[in-house]
Amino acid sequence: MKRTSKISAIVPLVCGLAVGLVILLVGGLVIGRAAQQKEVVFTYVTNQETMSFDPADYSDMTTSANIFNTHDPLVYPVKGKAPEPCVAESWKISEDGTTYTFYIRKAIKFHDGTDLTAEDVVFSMRRMLRLNLGFAWLWAGLFEPEDVEATDEYTVVFHLKKPFAPFMATLVQFHIVSKDLIMKEKKPGEFGKFGDYGREYLQTHDAGSGPYMVESVTLGDRIHFVKFEDYWKGWEENQIDEIHWLVIPEIATIKTMMLKGTADMCTEGLPPEMMEDLDKAPGIKVVEKPSVKVFLTHMNNKKPPLDDVNVRKAISYAIDYEAVNTTIFPGPQAVGPVPPGVPGHSRNVVVYSRDLEKAKQFLEKSKYSMEELKQMKLTFVYVSYVEMFRKLALLFNNSLADIGLTVDIQSEVWGRLCDMATKPETTPHLACMWVSAKYPTADYHTVMMYTPRGWKAYPGMSWYENPEVTELVQQARLTVDPEERYRLYGKAQRIITEDSATVWLTNPPLRRPMQTYVKGFRYPGVLSYDLDFYSLRIKKGR
Repeated sequence: MKRTSKISAIVPLVCGLAVGLVILLVGGLVIGRAAQQKEVVFTYVTNQETMSFDPADYSDMTTSANIFNTHDPLVYPVKGKAPEPCVAESWKISEDGTTYTFYIRKAIKFHDGTDLTAEDVVFSMRRMLRLNLGFAWLWAGLFEPEDVEATDEYTVVFHLKKPFAPFMATLVQFHIVSKDLIMKEKKPGEFGKFGDYGREYLQTHDAGSGPYMVESVTLGDRIHFVKFEDYWKGWEENQIDEIHWLVIPEIATIKTMMLKGTADMCTEGLPPEMMEDLDKAPGIKVVEKPSVKVFLTHMNNKKPPLDDVNVRKAISYAIDYEAVNTTIFPGPQAVGPVPPGVPGHSRNVVVYSRDLEKAKQFLEKSKYSMEELKQMKLTFVYVSYVEMFRKLALLFNNSLADIGLTVDIQSEVWGRLCDMATKPETTPHLACMWVSAKYPTADYHTVMMYTPRGWKAYPGMSWYENPEVTELVQQARLTVDPEERYRLYGKAQRIITEDSATVWLTNPPLRRPMQTYVKGFRYPGVLSYDLDFYSLRIKKGR
């Protein structure tokens, strides 16, 4: 009995230990799995409030990043080189340069679970052309919607009316949407059976196949992205699982969030002194890359007195470029409208420097008398939340006062400034911004910014028009031989600078603040593609 009692007493003890061990082991496995499944949450902070997820209607920095993190482009940009495959895994071009055949990658899924096929690619391009917004101007006149066809489930053919040398480069701005989802979510609209083509839906949702999906949006305030588990490129350890994109108007708050570690990366639009402070702070780095952008001040060529080239030249000679390039936006002085590093950039242009005597001489040649000029206040509008723009406005005020011109400084939010840019009458005399390459060729910085094709959008705020320039860049677009094409672009750049269409200030480097544990940052030299969150890896404590 006693032995039985002992055994009876031991068995529960052993069982209890065994159960405890099992619980411990299982608990360990659960904890281990939880650790493995722990989400990598990333916070990005900017002071630019514009938001949209419509690949047919975007052009600025913020919406560009929103688009390509949620939608895949047909081809992906590579700095200084031809684009690489993305949705299109390969292609061929006819000898006469008018037929482009793209072979679509199989097994790509949209966020709604449907397969991406040639039909979606055709639908996406036809949608762009019919809406005629955003980057649709790139292909206007090159082909009609019906000239894009699917010859089988994974083959798309573009039939161009004429050769267009930068065509492949422009396609980095062509992103694919789900036809099924757009047709499902369409609202009544002007496009017949296509309704509004999903325009309302895409203000707060995506229709893409990209690495991230839009989880929620508070317009002008925040976006919550989550990773798309079935993304065709797959996922690796330490990649970002979800992104909190926050709009913080106060740059001092952005800096504080970076210093406290509550933000992982922030806008590049911080003033130089803040950049320096962040770069010196423990645990933070400011990554610097050679840029393909130009910091400039548009001059409205259609608004008196800036409709007179002599007044524009006077302004160009009055500006203190050294102060701009050392204290406001550090970097080398801009050399013409096309940034260095962009194929087709020319150094054979007029580069202005501060020369008050020359400035006054040009004012004397003006069709406006000095009495008239003194009565005409030049309105300078800058984006309200960008401190360096405010400083530049003050510098323009001081520089132009030296030649007897008066500047009226105003601030507006970015969206409002874009609205003002739709008409020459509402576009201010002067407006500053930086303009990044949208695709790897001089085409954008000439055609979109200095021909009527770019009017009614912020890149064309100079409202510049010179028939010779328009003809030169149009010829360049049709010229297949790169050397001849770049010669034509170069000649156009020379004329544009001689006409003093804009005040070109700086070719600043890209400077992006981030925590030191953020790895994998890259910059392919195209607008906002440096905010490719899929390429990042978060490696804390390493």
